[in-house]
Amino acid sequence: MIGLCLTLVLTAVGTWHVACALGLRRPVDTVTAWLLAGTAQLTGLTLLVGGALWQLNAWGLAIATIVVVAAEIVVARRFRDDVRRSAQKAVATRLGGAKTFWRHPILVLLGVLVLGQYAWRAAIGTAFGPLDWDGLWYHVTGPDIWLQNGHVGHTSDVLWADVYPQGQELLTAWAGVFLGTTRYAWTSNIPFILLGLSAIAGLARSAGASRKYAVLAAFGFFAVPAVFLQASTSYVDVAAAAASMAALQLVIASRDAAVAADASGGSARAALFRYLALTGVALGLAIGVKSSNLLVGGFVVLAGLIQVWCVAPLIRRGGDTPEEEEGRVLGARLATTVRLAVPGALLVGVPTLLLGSYWYVRTWLRYDNPFYPFTMFGFQGEGTVHDLIIVPNTPARWLDQGAAETTLDSWWHDRSRHAYTYDVIPGGFGLQWLAVLLPAVVLGLGLLLWKRRFEILYGFALPVVVSAAASPAPWWARYVLTLPALGVVCLAVLLTALEGRLPQVRSTVAGWAGGSGVLVARRLVAGGVALAFVVVSAVSMWWATAPTHVWTGSGTKWHHASVREAIDLMRDPARDNKVQPRQAYAPIGRNVPKGETIALTENSGAQFLHLVIGDGHERRIDLLDTPRNAADLRGKLAKSGARYLLLTEAGKDAALLRQVYADPRHYRMVVGAGKIAWFWLPAGSRIPSAHLFEVGDFPPKA
Repeated sequence: MIGLCLTLVLTAVGTWHVACALGLRRPVDTVTAWLLAGTAQLTGLTLLVGGALWQLNAWGLAIATIVVVAAEIVVARRFRDDVRRSAQKAVATRLGGAKTFWRHPILVLLGVLVLGQYAWRAAIGTAFGPLDWDGLWYHVTGPDIWLQNGHVGHTSDVLWADVYPQGQELLTAWAGVFLGTTRYAWTSNIPFILLGLSAIAGLARSAGASRKYAVLAAFGFFAVPAVFLQASTSYVDVAAAAASMAALQLVIASRDAAVAADASGGSARAALFRYLALTGVALGLAIGVKSSNLLVGGFVVLAGLIQVWCVAPLIRRGGDTPEEEEGRVLGARLATTVRLAVPGALLVGVPTLLLGSYWYVRTWLRYDNPFYPFTMFGFQGEGTVHDLIIVPNTPARWLDQGAAETTLDSWWHDRSRHAYTYDVIPGGFGLQWLAVLLPAVVLGLGLLLWKRRFEILYGFALPVVVSAAASPAPWWARYVLTLPALGVVCLAVLLTALEGRLPQVRSTVAGWAGGSGVLVARRLVAGGVALAFVVVSAVSMWWATAPTHVWTGSGTKWHHASVREAIDLMRDPARDNKVQPRQAYAPIGRNVPKGETIALTENSGAQFLHLVIGDGHERRIDLLDTPRNAADLRGKLAKSGARYLLLTEAGKDAALLRQVYADPRHYRMVVGAGKIAWFWLPAGSRIPSAHLFEVGDFPPKA
C-alpha cells in the first residue's frame, strides 16, 4: 500500500508540472490535461514496463515512475517555469472561487448526493470485491494472468481478455502489482470518473454555460444510474465515455485557445498544437479502453481539421499574422491549412497509436484480425457484434422490434421504479432523462444552432448522436453514455440562457426585459428547473440504489440485498460465503492449495475464472484444447502438469465427466455434483454445476 500511494503521489506531482507547463488557456483545460497525463502515464508505464520489458513487478514500476517524474519536474521547472507558475495560480484562483458555489444550495445538494452515492459504491466495491459478470469473466481475469506471468501479454485461457482492448485493465494491474491482489479492481474507474467530471465541465463552458451550471452538468452526468452503477465494478463503459469526451473537449477548445494566443501576442500555431497533442492522448486512451471509440476518433479528426481551417487565417509561413493578401485569400488559407494539418495529424496520431494501438496489433498478429472475434471492416471473424453480443443479451420481447422502437421502450422503462444492475437492461438513464434531459437536448441544440455555436454542434453533438445511432444496441444505456452527457451540457446552456448570463441573450432581451425584477424572475425560473432536475435525479439515484446489485441468501433462495442487508454483510467476516457468485465458487478455494494449477476444457465456457484463480492469484488455470476422449484428456493433463481438473455437466464435458468418474485410478473426486454452481444464475434458473477432481495415480480401493 505504501508503494502504491507513493507512486500515485509522484505521478500526480509530475503530471501536474507537465499540465501547468503547457500553458493552456483555461484552468478547466489544465485540470483535464493533468488527469489525462496522469492516467496515460500509469497505463503507458504499465504497458512499457510490463509489456515491452517483461518486468511487471513493484520495483520495475516504481523505478520507471521515479525516472519519468524526475524528468517531468526538471524539464517543467527548467524550461517552462514562468508558464507553470502562472497556470498554477490560475487554477488556484478558480478553486478559490469555487467557494462561491456553496452559495448555491442546489449545487450543494446535488454535489452531496453524488459524493454520497460514489462513497457507497466505493464501500460496495471494497467490501465485496469483483461481483460483476464481465469483470469476473475477463476484465479482472486478464490482469490476474498478467500478474502471475510477470508481464502484459496474451491471455489465451480467457478469449475476451485476449482480444478486447485492455487499457483500463492496465490500471487494475498497476494496483495489483503493489497490493498483491486484484480484489480492488473497481478503483480502475476512479481516474476516468475524475476525467469525466472535468471533461463535461469543460464542454459546458465551451458551449457557453456559466461556471455554476457547468459544475451542475458535471455532477448531473454522474448522477445517471447507468454511470454510477458501474463505479463499484470493473466495467469500462464510463472510462470509454470519459476519455472520448476529453478528446472532444480539447479539440473544441483548440480554436479559441489559438485565437486567444494570437490576440495576446503569442503563437496561435503553438497553442493549437498543444491542444491537438492532448487530444491525441485522450483519443489513445479512448480507443485503448473500448474499440467503439474508433468511430468517435473519426469525428475527432474531422473536428480537428475544421479547427485548423478556422485558425489558418491567423497564421502564415514565417510568422503569425491576421492579414492575407487580397485576391489570394482562399489559396493562402488552403496552403496554411495543409501546413498545419500535417504536423497536427502527427500530434494527434502519434500519442493515439502509442496508447491505443497495442491491443489491436496484438490481436491482429495472433488472430489475423485486429477486431477478432468480430467480423468487421473486411476482417473475418466468428460473427458480427450483433450476432455474438447483442442478440444473446437482448430481451426476448425486443428481438423483433426495430432499433428506434426498442430504444424508446428502454427509455420509457425508467418512468417507474424497477430493478437496476450495473448492466442496466432495460432503462438506465433514469427518470431525469425523460423528465429533463431529453427535452433539454432538443431545446439546447436549437439554441446552440441559433447562436451559431457550430463548434459544439460538429465537435460534440454530432459525434454523440451519430455514435448512438450507429451503436448495435442504442437501447443499451451503458453503450451510449455520451447521450446523457450531451443532455446535461444542453441543460447547462439552457439554464445559463434562461438566467440571462449569455451575453447574446442578455442583449437580445434587454429591450423587453425592463428592470431587475424580470431578471430576478428568470433566475428563479432557472433555479426552479435546476432544482427539478436535482429532485428527479435524487429519485432515480434512490431507485437504483435500493435494492443493491449484491445477491445474497442461501440454498436456492437468493435475492438482491437491501441497503441494510448490504451494510450488515460488509461487517460480516464470512461475507464471501453469503454473496453470489463468490459462494458458488468457494469450494474451489477451500479444496485447492495455493500455487496449484487447475485445468479446464474449452467446453467449460470459461465462466468467472477470476474466482477460480482467487483475488490474490492463489491458483493458476490452464485451458485445455478439446479432448477427444478420456485417454486424450490424460495426455493433455500430463503435458499441462495441472494437479486439479474442473469439468462441468454441460455440453461435451458431460461425456468426459462420466469417463472421469469411471476412472478412479487417475482421478479422485474432491468436490462433487451440486457444490460448485459453475454457470451461476439468479434464483429460479437451472444451475449447471462443476465437478472438481485431483489428478494423479491413486491406489485402488480395497
